[in-house]
Amino acid sequence: MLCEDAKTQKASRRLDSGNSANKRKGLGDVQISSGSDGVESIGSDTTDSTGENTFGSTSQSGEAVDGKILERLEFIENAYLGYVQSHQRRMEARLIESKEQEAVFKEAIQALKQEIYDLASGLRN
Repeated sequence: MLCEDAKTQKASRRLDSGNSANKRKGLGDVQISSGSDGVESIGSDTTDSTGENTFGSTSQSGEAVDGKILERLEFIENAYLGYVQSHQRRMEARLIESKEQEAVFKEAIQALKQEIYDLASGLRN
């Protein structure tokens, strides 16, 4: 509801078709094009209301954009590889620790088995 000169007026949620062209001024259009294979692709219109191309207007050259993308890619690569290698070192350390514990366990079990064997042999004699 809108209030106009102390009178209430119902507001419609529909776009006023008589004014819609003016409301869209300055916005890019969405273009749907169909290729030879029948697949539709959707892309944005890169021209603004003045007819100037706005695609890539924030960068001076393609090389600057490519360089920043490459820097970001290398940052992600180094960060991920650093994490993975650190994780591998922790896993290798735990594997060594686990093998040491396994050897201690086997030695203790073998000693207990020997005691049991000795006790059982003593009872038979």
